[in-house]
Amino acid sequence: MKDSKKLRYLDKHLGSVICLFFSLIHFINLGRKNRPIKNILVIELFEMGAAILSYPSLKYIKEKNPDVNIYSLTLRTMRESWKMLGIVENYNIFEVEEKSLFQFSKSLFKNILELRKKDIDLIIDFELFMRIPAIISFLIKTRYRAGFFRYEYEGLYRGNFYDYKCAFNQNSHIARNFLALTKTAIGKEEEYPNYKNSIQSSELVMPKYTPRPDLRKDIEEKIKGKYENYQINKLILISHDVGENLSIRNYPKDMLAGVIRMLLAKYKDHLVLLVGTKADWSSGSCIEMMVNDERCINFSGETPTLSEFFELIYMGELLITNDNGPEHFASITGTKTLALFSTDSPYIYGPIGKAVILYEYFQCSPCISALNHKNSRCKNNLCLQAIPPERVFDFAVKMIEGKVKLGTINGEIPYY
Repeated sequence: MKDSKKLRYLDKHLGSVICLFFSLIHFINLGRKNRPIKNILVIELFEMGAAILSYPSLKYIKEKNPDVNIYSLTLRTMRESWKMLGIVENYNIFEVEEKSLFQFSKSLFKNILELRKKDIDLIIDFELFMRIPAIISFLIKTRYRAGFFRYEYEGLYRGNFYDYKCAFNQNSHIARNFLALTKTAIGKEEEYPNYKNSIQSSELVMPKYTPRPDLRKDIEEKIKGKYENYQINKLILISHDVGENLSIRNYPKDMLAGVIRMLLAKYKDHLVLLVGTKADWSSGSCIEMMVNDERCINFSGETPTLSEFFELIYMGELLITNDNGPEHFASITGTKTLALFSTDSPYIYGPIGKAVILYEYFQCSPCISALNHKNSRCKNNLCLQAIPPERVFDFAVKMIEGKVKLGTINGEIPYY
């Protein structure tokens, strides 16, 4: 969202006051009737990758309550991510427009009114410590609310109106945190703090992608339109641009161009596609010109739907990506992924799949987290620049040739 800075400012200064007011109202109206949970609303607005990582929690809900009706509230651009999970029915996905702060507010108000009519029994707020989702959960009529709670952390206040509270563990994977919150809500835990148990790695499962031959054919035609000698060449995909809001996560263009040149020199029959949205076309063109090789193709914007993007990732032999949504999409498609981490902790947001993360353990990294609402003033990502192109290339080759341990940081330390 272009107005994300304004939204964070309002969330911090106005949101805290609103949450305090709502907490007082909640204290006055504590009485509720106990009845079976039939309708559950899950809120996850702002992160596409986090939506994918909620799958183990949604699966747990359906296993414990097969007849439960699950709704989700998310941004319009995240809708396809929820559809891909195959658990929430399409007509139960409520989307909020995000083009501007005004449209966001107007759309959100409309969705709140609609959801108030759905007889929601339980809201599970998967957002971390932003106040806006907490305010939304209060405004939607429901019997119970569950969300992350600060407990003894200073700051991070967002009221005291969650019926089922769960501690956010900043040293644990986000999928584990989501599942701990879900188990707290479904099991109606009342320990202090919750959740007093462990989440096993075996519980962190991802859905399996079903390939689409029709989409594959269309994508292959588009590739042939850009590279006429295309003969079902193997594809190395490069997700090169995170976007303007978190551009600090981007591996430098000149260094990425160096990686691509080395890959093309080694793999003569491969194509390298720079993938992303239309907004990434300019940066993709810049890298394409730096590489100056017909087998390096700017494919940004050529997969306008998420379904097409998933199919393209499925087609890839390897995905090299900054810390961004595509690394989590690859967890579903089963594509090998080399992820370059910097501002976020790989132990919290690492992809659950056939992945290796390159990470330099700088003292200042991670600089964004749940504790600062994903907000960093860093303008010089030396933590990423410290990963030389030769090292990225070396690990890419190891992954293609199956000579590195997956699910690790730097091929050594498991991260989930």
